[in-house]
Amino acid sequence: MTAIVALAVLASPAGASGHLRTGTIAVDYRATILAEDTPAYSVQIFQSDHGLSLAVHPGHVVVMLGYLGEPVFRLDAAGLAVNAGSPTAVVVGLLRKAQRVTGPTPDWRLQRGRLVAVWHDARTQGLSPGVDRGPWTVPLIVDGRRTSLRGELQRFPAPSLWLWLAILACLLAAGASPLLLRRDELVPWGATRLGVVAAGASVVVALAFALDAYASPGTWIEAFNLIVFVAIGLGALLRGPENVRVGAAICLGLLSLAVGLLNGPVFLHPIVLAVLPSSATRAVVLAAIVAGADAAALGCIFYVNVAAGPRDAEPEPGFRGTSSG
Repeated sequence: MTAIVALAVLASPAGASGHLRTGTIAVDYRATILAEDTPAYSVQIFQSDHGLSLAVHPGHVVVMLGYLGEPVFRLDAAGLAVNAGSPTAVVVGLLRKAQRVTGPTPDWRLQRGRLVAVWHDARTQGLSPGVDRGPWTVPLIVDGRRTSLRGELQRFPAPSLWLWLAILACLLAAGASPLLLRRDELVPWGATRLGVVAAGASVVVALAFALDAYASPGTWIEAFNLIVFVAIGLGALLRGPENVRVGAAICLGLLSLAVGLLNGPVFLHPIVLAVLPSSATRAVVLAAIVAGADAAALGCIFYVNVAAGPRDAEPEPGFRGTSSG
């Protein structure tokens, strides 16, 4: 089945390749473009890494200028032509270093039929320390006229890590209440219920990132594999005998805990790249961590108690056995 998913990804429409699917899940900046669509071209900037994608419209010619003012690429009806003499072309990922040449005039390498250019431009990447908002500019020549791409970067404050850690501690304590209250009979019950919660939370987290526009094919496949494992675990948890159900709860808990911890960057960066709002995504990731940790802990305690066997009653203080005769 994983192979089928991979094939589906490869067979997806070519337009999907216009997205830079980096797999990044959280960032500090929001990037915008002042004019995304013009008579000559359409352009977009990606929140994941601030890469740019420019598509030329029929009948127009667009040339992007590099860091030294040299032409980097030209888009027209023939396709995408990259200047092999441009040092910027290597830096922005349009040309391999081995293809670089030197000379007084542009050396165009044409990719016929390609009407979209995607590149990573340092001019869109970040702001100076202490600056939370500022413009970015990439110079262009459109139909022989000098112009530019313009947009803005805005830096947002990081979320309150201490608040989320406090919530985490409180929820972990609540989930471990059978242990804190010394109610051993509630341990397997709590483990299995929290295992179900952990399974649901981990699936929601995986889908929230897999369905985002910036999810990589690897993220899609990981989400698919996770759903398969969770389905198997839930089958054992809901239909197996008690010792099997608790074992399944431990496995689901550890899986959910791993999913939550791997997505921990959502608590360090203000903008979460998921289909859910940022705060909602953090809440679900936190639920996956808490439910996973508690389910695994309670399940392990259950097996420890089973291995220890029933506790012998201790004699009351002052009790003395009597001898016959």
